[in-house]
Amino acid sequence: RFDDGSGSYLSWTPASAGNRKTWTWSGWVKRANLSTLQTLFIAGASGTDRMELYIDASDFLSLYMNNGGSTGELTTSAKLRDPSAWYHIVVKFDSAQSTSSNRVKLYVNGNLKSLGTASYPALNFSSAVSTTSAHVLGRRNYATDRYLDGYLAEVNFIDGQALTPDSFGETGDYGEWKAKSYAGGYGTNGFYLKFENASSLGNDSAGSNNWTPTNLAATDQML
Repeated sequence: RFDDGSGSYLSWTPASAGNRKTWTWSGWVKRANLSTLQTLFIAGASGTDRMELYIDASDFLSLYMNNGGSTGELTTSAKLRDPSAWYHIVVKFDSAQSTSSNRVKLYVNGNLKSLGTASYPALNFSSAVSTTSAHVLGRRNYATDRYLDGYLAEVNFIDGQALTPDSFGETGDYGEWKAKSYAGGYGTNGFYLKFENASSLGNDSAGSNNWTPTNLAATDQML
């Protein structure tokens, strides 16, 4: 549970750079406060050198990319505004693709989302993800704002592979989209946060890329 009033977030700085051009982020999100800017995941050193996955003040899911020169931004055309629902969000990133629309894809609950805004990154764009800059879940890393108010579960980051939601979820017996265990490799800077250890909520269950919790207590581990 992330509480914007408490200023809670998780942070981690990679010891070495990984694959900045090909990666996948997957996480389950349940919102508690609507119509406010809230960062889910961000990496980078500044406002002009960052990759930020966030929900904007109009409840659209957005991904902003800037590496100090080239920029890009994708915003879904559908809003995430049901506080009773869990949303499975997947970012598939592969800037080596020759077709611009194949370089980044946003999925929600297993479905590729249509976009209201689509400015794709340049060919072979090097993202701020998997650099040695700070990576943060639950707020911006270079400013103390955009705190997440809600819940995160089953957060996977795959360094070096561009994967679809089928690697992390499946359709259940009643047509619902549900989580499943990821069975592949994670790469140098990959991690899996399942928040099973209440006394150390930032533990990486896939390796040793552990995150540091700030203003998160054992009571923030929720069923």
